[in-house]
Amino acid sequence: MTEEKKTPRKKVSKLTTIRNISPSIDGPVRVLGIVVDSSPGAALVQDLYDSEVDKAGSIWISVEGTLELKKKYLIIGDVTTKTVKKKKEARLNATIVHPIDTLNIEQYKEILEMEDKVLKTMSG
Repeated sequence: MTEEKKTPRKKVSKLTTIRNISPSIDGPVRVLGIVVDSSPGAALVQDLYDSEVDKAGSIWISVEGTLELKKKYLIIGDVTTKTVKKKKEARLNATIVHPIDTLNIEQYKEILEMEDKVLKTMSG
């Protein structure tokens, strides 16, 4: 008989708005954003998913390489903190960064809403 190798499953990344990210979040998160500042190893990303555009947040992310300015990305990563002027700020340590320039954000939101309705209906 062969021994089965068990690998721990990773937690599912939760789609969230950047303004809802806090240092207390446990597990990976998923955000949709546009790069507003970039340098090798870091980028400032503004939220594209937030429906309240005037309240949409931005967050610094750590990345491998350099992200292109004004390009849209899906970013999955773990929340970390950095102390700036004696205040803790949430940061995102990206594990996956995928370009989404051709993604229709509004249609994507509609699909997620439909998925949520189906799941609620199926669970009773």
